[in-house]
Amino acid sequence: MTNINGRNGFLLMDGAHLEDAVVWLYQNYPSHQPMPLLLGTPYEPIAEAGPILLDAPMGSPAYQAWSHADGNLSNGIWLQTQQSASQVFNTLQRRIRIYSPDRREFWLRLGDATPIRRAWLAGAVWPIGFWHGIDCVWVNHEGTAKRAWANEKPKEDCAPNDSGINAQIVLTWPLLEALAPDTDTSQEVV
Repeated sequence: MTNINGRNGFLLMDGAHLEDAVVWLYQNYPSHQPMPLLLGTPYEPIAEAGPILLDAPMGSPAYQAWSHADGNLSNGIWLQTQQSASQVFNTLQRRIRIYSPDRREFWLRLGDATPIRRAWLAGAVWPIGFWHGIDCVWVNHEGTAKRAWANEKPKEDCAPNDSGINAQIVLTWPLLEALAPDTDTSQEVV
């Protein structure tokens, strides 16, 4: 495992594979606060499907389950940051929907580590400012926590407008192709 220096972090996970994901999180990780990113949006009725942000500082039960690739949290990504929950929530909410270079709009599956891991393995590059406020993005790979990206400029924000989940960021074709399950980037969900 690559060394994780910062102790503060959040787990970003998909809730679609769990029935009543928020209830499950409260039952299994009662000391953690789940925050579905679709709360307060027109898509609130499907908020439990994810993505869900979960406070998970290093050493916490949720962090331990994730870092040991144990169970339902293992397919999340861990975000190392010094920011507060509300800051990370607002930043990530502005990244749920993105544009392709030809200005088509897509939903980004932020809570599912599979496309994020695929992009990391492909060496894809995120736009500067995409991971605003996040120091490092970690994924589980082959049973071990691996640092996928270190953010050299965590103060930069390429989606500064607080406009909810409206798309603001353009992702490159190579990144979109790496995130997609195949090379067909015309899919509804990346």
